[in-house]
Amino acid sequence: MVTTSRIASGFDIELQLGGRWFFTAINLLNEHGLLAPPGLPVIISNVQISFETGWDLQIDIIGFPEPIFARAILNEAGTELILTTSMPGVPERRIPFGALKDLAAPPVLVKLQGDAEHEPVLAVLANLNIQAGPQNEDPSPEGEFLARGNADNAQSFLPLGEDIAFGMARETFSRFANNIWHTNLRAEDGTHPLPDAENKKGAWSRVTMAPENGRIRLKLEGDIPVDSPLIDMIPDPHVTITLLLIPTVIDGKLSFSIETETDVDTGLLGDIFGGIAGGILGGIVGFVVGLFTGGILAAVLIGAGIGFVAGIIVIEIAEVVVEGIVQKEIKAKIDGENLPDIHCCKDGIAQIATPPSGGFNLSVLDAIPSSIAIFSENPEDELLYKRSLLVTSIYEDLVVNASGFGVAGSSGTAEKYQPEIVSLAGVRYAGETLASLTYERDDGEQQELSIQDVFARAASAELKAPFKILQEPEDASLRIPEGQLACVCLKPVAIQQEDTVVQVIEFENGIRIRVADAVALQDAAAIIVKGYQLIHPRDYNAYYRAKADFFEDNNFESLPKF
Repeated sequence: MVTTSRIASGFDIELQLGGRWFFTAINLLNEHGLLAPPGLPVIISNVQISFETGWDLQIDIIGFPEPIFARAILNEAGTELILTTSMPGVPERRIPFGALKDLAAPPVLVKLQGDAEHEPVLAVLANLNIQAGPQNEDPSPEGEFLARGNADNAQSFLPLGEDIAFGMARETFSRFANNIWHTNLRAEDGTHPLPDAENKKGAWSRVTMAPENGRIRLKLEGDIPVDSPLIDMIPDPHVTITLLLIPTVIDGKLSFSIETETDVDTGLLGDIFGGIAGGILGGIVGFVVGLFTGGILAAVLIGAGIGFVAGIIVIEIAEVVVEGIVQKEIKAKIDGENLPDIHCCKDGIAQIATPPSGGFNLSVLDAIPSSIAIFSENPEDELLYKRSLLVTSIYEDLVVNASGFGVAGSSGTAEKYQPEIVSLAGVRYAGETLASLTYERDDGEQQELSIQDVFARAASAELKAPFKILQEPEDASLRIPEGQLACVCLKPVAIQQEDTVVQVIEFENGIRIRVADAVALQDAAAIIVKGYQLIHPRDYNAYYRAKADFFEDNNFESLPKF
């Protein structure tokens, strides 16, 4: 079990990798022919942290009389872990180390001895891009950060027999609270209006955050002045909003539930003052929950008109791979219901939009790594997607107490796929049967897929039909849903009819697809027909139609005929 008192470097976060993590990573590279020279069979029996001068890892290979040694360093920006070995002919390997992102400065890599209860490790120590300074001081100027952390104080807290550990000491949570005070709660004039500058009812007085007894407690406090003849006799109501983040480990993954507590200390006129304050508590609670969830819940909760109770909220860290780097997304369920993704068409394909978080893009959850991609490329003879090899974290030990937050576990492997941006360049029919689709990348390279392959790839993708295409939110970040094939957005420009029934659709790039095939492809999330709704009547063939309005010239049947 993680001993949180050993999370002692003073940096915001510590990620510790043991020899078994590197055994998993190096074996994964070896299994895909990315380690040894071609034609040289290699079976790795063990990897351990090495304290040989100039080396960091010892790799034992069956049949080799001497071990192979490896050196691990971070590049200057701290975005890649570079592995070089003593084996002749083996090039350096660069692991895109994006597990820790949006840092105040490049992380520090240190090697730490173990003891009778802890593994020797390579530890990554990092400070987050947050306003960590005290709440009674002004925030740091743009680009400047509070100096913190001493690598000499770092200790291994990776329990014996585990592969990976992550930890945050108690002071990190105070820094998160300071960041909220200096950013989310601060107006342009330097004041701290409650709940915000546009709807000011009072003033925030302080923010605290701390781990305790299996939970993380975030508390916001403020005062609401009341205009009353008794103002000199009765103190202003004091508002306290508390959010409890309760972590659990389920099937090796971290998930979190949220509870909220509110209190309005109003003295003798509790009912009167409580009514005044209660009118804004729903918005405040929604705002506070949004701090932990990157803002994705705030608008939902406020729009629902919540008061003291926010419902049963469960959040988890979802992971996607973008350009070979693992990125995390905070997902949420309210009373068991998933929040829907926002889909829009960008660059000719369906993408998922994430609205801006409102300033708190480094929530507690966003800092916790679950997977690290160690290699990414287009597989041989494959133009339509990139494959990433991942070392995953299977968490088993979780500790939250007065000293901090720590998790530890074993390592596994996984593969993820990111589609390339493509367009539909050709359609081939065998008689009246759709046989294949030809896709083209933006570099002009083309690849033809049989229709069976198209449906197989679509079935295993992240994107599932039905979904709606919406307007891209302002300043949103976009990503392509995972899978081996992008969902292409197609705009109809003409139709072919037989006895008033639309049989074939022509799209703006000139290709033509029979309606039944377009429906089947859209039902598989392989294409989306822009600007029209796909209707599935109970006792009739599916068809496309315009959104209901008072106009006929935009109807699907009103498109030009060919």
